[in-house]
Amino acid sequence: MKIGLVFKVLIPIAVVLAAGVYILNESVPTALVVKTERRLAVNAVPGSVSVLAEKEMFIKGEHSGRIAVSKIEKGGVVSFDDVLMELDTGDLDLLIEKADNDIASANRRIEIGSALHIDLDVKRDLLSDVEYRFSRGGLREIDVTNAKRAVKKVEDDIARSDLQNESLLLDLENRLKSLNRQKEQMTIKSPIDGIVTEIDAHEGDLIAGGSTLAKVVSLTRMVEVKVSEEYFVGLRVGMPARVAFLGIENERFDAKIERVIPVADAQTQRFTVLLDVDIAEDRLDSGLTGDVTITLDEHENALQIPRQALVNNAVLVVENEIVSRKPVRVGYKSVTMLEILEGLGDDDVVIIEDLHLFEEGDRVKVLYRD
Repeated sequence: MKIGLVFKVLIPIAVVLAAGVYILNESVPTALVVKTERRLAVNAVPGSVSVLAEKEMFIKGEHSGRIAVSKIEKGGVVSFDDVLMELDTGDLDLLIEKADNDIASANRRIEIGSALHIDLDVKRDLLSDVEYRFSRGGLREIDVTNAKRAVKKVEDDIARSDLQNESLLLDLENRLKSLNRQKEQMTIKSPIDGIVTEIDAHEGDLIAGGSTLAKVVSLTRMVEVKVSEEYFVGLRVGMPARVAFLGIENERFDAKIERVIPVADAQTQRFTVLLDVDIAEDRLDSGLTGDVTITLDEHENALQIPRQALVNNAVLVVENEIVSRKPVRVGYKSVTMLEILEGLGDDDVVIIEDLHLFEEGDRVKVLYRD
């Protein structure tokens, strides 16, 4: 009877204890963890990528006029110096013809010479006569002086006339050059090889000087990277990089720094780096965006953990299901991983998710990340 009574007492107690253990186990939180691992540590700089046309040119007419001929279409490919449009030059041709005639007339006047040359011959003959008569005592010295002054005056008049004729001829020739240059500028040519992306004026339109007629975008592309100030220091031409474009799925492309522009954008305070990307030119569509990691340096066989495991220069380590906080010294940083120089060892287990839910001394169940 006594043994039966004992069993009757112990069995309920055991059931309660088992239930308590079960409830306790179920109440222990689960921590998502990973083990430290040895791998290549990369000191990498992240940045955002944009693919831009190397040049975008707005084609403008320097002079007003009516578009007589347009040789472009939207989406058409043009080469440097191709004729895009021609303005009507009818009125200008008349001005050029008049300028040609004015120059011819001026040259003829110069060839014929001024009537002052005849007057000069007369005055020189008179001077000779006066000097002869003076030598014979028939005239005063003042008469010779006056005759010389008369010759000098005509000579000066001729010099002034020649100078005026030369100046007039030079003005006419410059006028003709200006008209011919204006005519050349009324034939509008492409300044680059490219594609016509916009057309703002068409054949028959009357345009004002300086108005935009079309837009040509170059066929060559440049890959531009925007880097924040904290990552810019240390970037050098030739450093390797890896690029992923949003419009090109499941591919990453090798690249290297082609140019570093050491001036920050005034609004965003971000710096610009240009990349030479190992990709076919025809795949680099203008407007593509993406991201890049630029490699500054590498360490072989480095102890690493995911970046999200670090908070305030410390990590949460799980040992025998108990959480402890360990300060660490960090080395190289990549987009996803951190190199640990001090504070952790091989195969240490660190929490990588919901770190704010755990405190030192907590008991946890561990769930390894796949």
